[in-house]
Amino acid sequence: MATTQETQPTTQPSGPTFQREKHIQYFKRNLQMLPEPMTLGLFAIGGLELLGVLEEAISEANRKAWIEWIYSQQRIPSKDSPSEDDDALYGFGGPFSGLAFQEPTDGQQNLGCECNSHTTPYDTAHLTMTYTALLSLIMLGDDLSRVAKEPILKSLRKLQQPNGCFIPCITDYEPDMRFVYCAAAVSYILNDWSGIDRPALLNFIRESQTYEHGFAQSPRHEAHGGTTYCAIASLGLMGGDAFLDQRTMVRQEGETDSEFEERRARAGFVDLEGTRRWCLQRQTTGFQGRTNKPTDTCYSFWIGGAIAAIGSFDLVNFECNRGFLMETQHKAFGGFGKWVDTYPDVLHSYMGIASLALMGEPGIRPLEPLLNISKRMQERLYNETVFWKK
Repeated sequence: MATTQETQPTTQPSGPTFQREKHIQYFKRNLQMLPEPMTLGLFAIGGLELLGVLEEAISEANRKAWIEWIYSQQRIPSKDSPSEDDDALYGFGGPFSGLAFQEPTDGQQNLGCECNSHTTPYDTAHLTMTYTALLSLIMLGDDLSRVAKEPILKSLRKLQQPNGCFIPCITDYEPDMRFVYCAAAVSYILNDWSGIDRPALLNFIRESQTYEHGFAQSPRHEAHGGTTYCAIASLGLMGGDAFLDQRTMVRQEGETDSEFEERRARAGFVDLEGTRRWCLQRQTTGFQGRTNKPTDTCYSFWIGGAIAAIGSFDLVNFECNRGFLMETQHKAFGGFGKWVDTYPDVLHSYMGIASLALMGEPGIRPLEPLLNISKRMQERLYNETVFWKK
């Protein structure tokens, strides 16, 4: 993982009050809808984690129960699965899973739903749900020991397209940068990149950098804040040469032309300075997601997280961004809306909290922008999960 820059304000924020207690209550109310689509569950759990009350808000019994429910949505190979070339897709399902929850019996661990090539394609594993399930399991205190790593890596190979991009599931041909990020994050969490053709992935990311220097969903499309974050975070998770900038690379002493070109081909950025400029130009008060679009709460993280990932968050106008977020928080019952004077939803509420975490808002835990989890949970990944701990 590339090193990200921590930026903390030197003084207490001034201006409108951050309604921390109301936001806690908002996320608690959203938890009452669990089980629900995996991604919405992640936002509710992640919001409480960033607000520092996860273990207080969710009892140990409920954390264990939700861990079991998440594992019940895992698609694993059946014992009589034919061969390596079956068409089943493994990982975690969603967004609205049709699988019933089944309690483990006879002391056996709940490993998930056995699938094979005859499993219905309308209730299959999904790349985004696999990413959000893994993060949720980490935050709920699981060590990931029941995660079917090799089948998930096998499925990643199926989902990567010839141009290097990813689709989310076999039945959904929707190839774009969102699923590139999910594949990179899943590989990082599993600490295994063998499911990805890295050169093809890097080429797709480079070709998606537009004339504006932001990143689009795919080549020849418009630069967008969300996909710019996904591209930059993917490169950061890949680390090493992938996080280098072709425009500023120089030949090292003793390096031949062919060696230099090979190293240059491993760099993910075509023009990092242009990307930095494009991201910073998206700030009006908060951030807009595209040129000439209105400011929106979620881009305070999507763009802010991208800027933090490339080590330039000190160039953000904290006061303006915080001021915008204080206007989009709902004063009566907590949460954040998309715009000023709109009702909150759990996605924008989480993204608002995440942006405030990047700015060091008191009462919010520090955020690791590449995985979009608290730094406390990043340490849990490294020290308490089976794929990372020594």
